Amino acid sequence: MTQVETTGHMSAYARFSGRVLAVFGVSFSFLMMLLSGGILYFAPRGRVAQQIDWELLFLGREGWEGLHIATSLVFTGFVLWHVLVHLRVYGTLLGGTPAHPRGHRREAWAALAGVAIIAVAALAMWPPSSWVIEGNDYFKRSYWEPAGSATGLERQGRQGTARLSR
Repeated sequence: MTQVETTGHMSAYARFSGRVLAVFGVSFSFLMMLLSGGILYFAPRGRVAQQIDWELLFLGREGWEGLHIATSLVFTGFVLWHVLVHLRVYGTLLGGTPAHPRGHRREAWAALAGVAIIAVAALAMWPPSSWVIEGNDYFKRSYWEPAGSATGLERQGRQGTARLSR
């Protein structure tokens, strides 16, 4: 029986869907992470932010960091929920169908390889990851820190070795 037959009228809203919740949750939390991460990329470092009492859109650096961490956790939860409600889809993509018996394993391997390459590049401070990190450091050093400050000059000298030794 349809909703019209059981209630006598048609609802303007579709039934609540966990799958749709997962899609919108991932999307909206990603947008918040993108916003807060972008702001933190250009924001002054903690010490400098405190000294100049830095704020953007009514939040200081600690507020933006808190928002970024919180939305990252929410994003992670929604991604896990998304994977859970779409397990059959992942199974079909990896396992195949009669029309595509080999599935989409090549795409899965390509995505995994791309993520692994970027992760290794970031840990080893290789391009293109190093460009992003160096761009962040350059912006903060040249825009927020006073000329010739010790922190900016020290960071320049130990940048490559600090990441590898962790």
